[in-house]
Amino acid sequence: MTFQKKNVIIVFKASNSGLLTLTSFYRTGVKEMATQRGRKTASGRKRTNNRKRNTRRKQDSFSTEVKDEVILLLGIAVTILLFLSNFHLIGKAGDAVSAVMFGVFGILAYITPPVLFLGILFLILNLGNRVATIKLLAGTFLFLDLEVVAALVGGIGNAGSTVASYYSYANTHKMSGGVIGSALAGGLTKTIGMVGTVALVLILMMLCLVLLTEKSIVRQLAGAGRHVYDSAREDVENRIERNEILREQRLQEREIRMQERAEREKRRQEEKSLRMDNKVSGITDATTLKAPEKTKKAEAKPVSVSEESRDVRQLQIEETPAVQDMDEIEKIHIKGIEPVQSMKAEDVAAIEKPEKKPVKQPAYNREHKVQVMESAPDDFDMTQISAALEESADRIAGLTPEPAYVRTKPVAGKAAESGQPIGNQSTQTMQSAGQKTAGVAEIPISDQISQPPKKPKPYKKPPLTLLKRSDASSNKNSERQLKETALQLKQTLKTFGVNVTITDISQGPAVTRYELQPEMGVKVSKIVNLSDDIKLNLAATDIRIEAPIPGKAAIGIEVPNKENSMVLLRDLLESDNFKNFKSNLSFAVGKDIAGQTVVTDIAKMPHVLIAGSTGSGKSVCINTLIMSILYKASPEDVKLIMVDPKVVELSVYNGIPHLLLPVVTDPKKAAGALHWGVNEMTERYKKFEDMHVRDLKGYNKKVEEMTENGGAELPQKLPQIVIIVDELADLMMVAPGEVEESICRLAQLARAAGIHLVIATQRPSVDVITGLIKANMPSRIAFAVSSGVDSRTILDMNGAEKLLGKGDMLFYPQGYPKPVRVQGAFVSDKEVADVVDYLKENNDVQSQDEVNQQIEAMGNGSGDAPGKNGGENERDMYFADAGRFIIDKDKASIGMLQRVFKIGFNRAARIMDQLCDYGVVGEEEGTKPRKVLMTEEQFEQLLEEI
Repeated sequence: MTFQKKNVIIVFKASNSGLLTLTSFYRTGVKEMATQRGRKTASGRKRTNNRKRNTRRKQDSFSTEVKDEVILLLGIAVTILLFLSNFHLIGKAGDAVSAVMFGVFGILAYITPPVLFLGILFLILNLGNRVATIKLLAGTFLFLDLEVVAALVGGIGNAGSTVASYYSYANTHKMSGGVIGSALAGGLTKTIGMVGTVALVLILMMLCLVLLTEKSIVRQLAGAGRHVYDSAREDVENRIERNEILREQRLQEREIRMQERAEREKRRQEEKSLRMDNKVSGITDATTLKAPEKTKKAEAKPVSVSEESRDVRQLQIEETPAVQDMDEIEKIHIKGIEPVQSMKAEDVAAIEKPEKKPVKQPAYNREHKVQVMESAPDDFDMTQISAALEESADRIAGLTPEPAYVRTKPVAGKAAESGQPIGNQSTQTMQSAGQKTAGVAEIPISDQISQPPKKPKPYKKPPLTLLKRSDASSNKNSERQLKETALQLKQTLKTFGVNVTITDISQGPAVTRYELQPEMGVKVSKIVNLSDDIKLNLAATDIRIEAPIPGKAAIGIEVPNKENSMVLLRDLLESDNFKNFKSNLSFAVGKDIAGQTVVTDIAKMPHVLIAGSTGSGKSVCINTLIMSILYKASPEDVKLIMVDPKVVELSVYNGIPHLLLPVVTDPKKAAGALHWGVNEMTERYKKFEDMHVRDLKGYNKKVEEMTENGGAELPQKLPQIVIIVDELADLMMVAPGEVEESICRLAQLARAAGIHLVIATQRPSVDVITGLIKANMPSRIAFAVSSGVDSRTILDMNGAEKLLGKGDMLFYPQGYPKPVRVQGAFVSDKEVADVVDYLKENNDVQSQDEVNQQIEAMGNGSGDAPGKNGGENERDMYFADAGRFIIDKDKASIGMLQRVFKIGFNRAARIMDQLCDYGVVGEEEGTKPRKVLMTEEQFEQLLEEI
């Protein structure tokens, strides 16, 4: 029998014994029922647990967010309060908190509140992050390193040795590293010393920075180096490309110039062929000019000749465009391009017909130094002045008959431009000029006719009002500030164990010198080695230590002023030192370290070398030297020769009466100017020997005595000569051998002859200032340079690399044991221009054409005197050897002649031009080499013929 009720099944079975056995699956049913019931209960319980868990999570997240926000707000508030308390803005409570912070953290108390806030914020945002924890520890150690650095810089020795003293010192002075930094620094310095402490702190700081930034310093440096290398390589490539473009442009311009030159040559040949058709006759013995044939256009008009105008004067034709073209050709001839044959410029002007202009009075042509007049119209009758010509004919000497027509080679450029009389010009030429031109006639005059030189006006010195005066209220450091700096300097030295006594303070225009006397047992080298530490503690741009001061038992430490005062030239020229200085070569240098005016005598230096980097004040120093001479000496006493390869520095002085010749800007002519100085020195020594005197002073004194006693032929007084070279480096590049030799000879011998050298360069290297030049230049002026090597090149010692620039110099004349620091005077370009204009307007300028021609001749043949055999048209002594060598090598090169025969460029170029004139080599063909036109047999035959 089976009963079934829901999940319970009961089965009754009969057994053999007749007993009823109840088999029940109660357990299974119960389990199933329990399972179903449990499912219902578990699902309900799970929903309840999830609901509770979500509620709890919401409550936890809300409480966490609120807690974090509260912490941040409290952190911001505390940070602001702590930060403001450092500036005493929170009252007494804030002052107390500030005192504690400064005592604990020292000067870093200013940044402690924001650093603390940033640390808390970083920790909250990265809670549980291991990397963030490491970075936070690295930041903490970095802050402690900064505390140690602050303690070392603030002077741990002044803070004592106890925690209380650390706290008190930091709280009082608001500096040092506080208790934390001072304790760490004190322990480290006692354990591993100062050097070890600094090294350890630097290493820890670098390690902390690497951990914070997660960037390798070595990799960053390597990347920076690679970037620099790539930039440099790119710059080199760009420069090469730019040079290629410029080279192509120059080649195109050269081709254009060659085409224009060929066209001018063609026009010149055509004009020459036209001029060749005109008959030109030479000078005859007759001094009476025949009357020209009267034209049908107008009648002759008589002209009255006054007694004053009876002297024969040379008349120069006005330059027409054709003459100007001829001058250009003559200038090209100077550069080595020689035409085959050409006429004189005067012949061209005689053929051309200029416009007729009435002239009331004669005009003076400064360029040609002759009278330029315009005569009467075309129908002017020359017979009216024949009597005057006959009366003055006896004054004309040296005129000999010459052939009717002479083919001449072109004269040098300066001779064609000088306007001198040309001996082969005939009266017939002047007659044709009178008929065809606007009545202009030219009468040659002999070189033997000499007119007495016009006595120049007395020299009128420029007034000092042309110069600017400095402001009386110049900016200078106050006495209190100087004393505070001296005290700080003393405390700094005491920190490093050096006890000194401040003995004197000297304030100059730009630098103040503090004179210190160390105690017994202190080495001078110990103070010198502390220069960087002194500069750090004084917060100075740079310092210079003079140990010891010459003539004093003290050490000088020169510290730049906070505010500099300018030294103007007028202040020096108005000083008693300059006014009472007796020498004509007085040089107002500037003001020394004590503010005293420094004036020196160039004659006693007697040669000076000026060197310094660009912008340091060399050109202003040279202007000061020149202006000092202009305000002190007259042109009769001092003459100047200025060499300015830079063109723009000294060209403003052109036209002043002191100049012996115009400012030389061509480096080749500069070598000639130095050669002229050597020749002038030799000539003066010959005159000294004849007069039995030793130097220029004795010679001029004897000339004055002879002038007082009277005599037939009296020698003239010789002026002192100052040769100024503004840039030696450029001259040493063009002609190093000739320039160095001339400078050395002048420096060795020219002092007694009254010739002095002033040489300046902005490249103080050994290839410019050679050993010979430096050995013969006893006086030196060094401006700011970039390295100690350059300083040693100028002064044979360090020091110039620490100068401040802008006129700050080390003045080291002959006789000084050590250089003196001087602030050079300043003179503006406008002041120089005003003084030069005044001198031009109020003084006569004496012409020195002879000196100029000599210098130009020496410049064209500088360094070649041994090879010259006489006149300008004679062949060089190496002419035959050079021709044979060129024919043998089948190559014509000026550089090859220089190397083989060991001669200068000018001489080699002249030999090449002579070979070209005789047809041995061809003309120049741009950058191509000249062609060799002769064989050896032809050249030997040529040598036999000439």
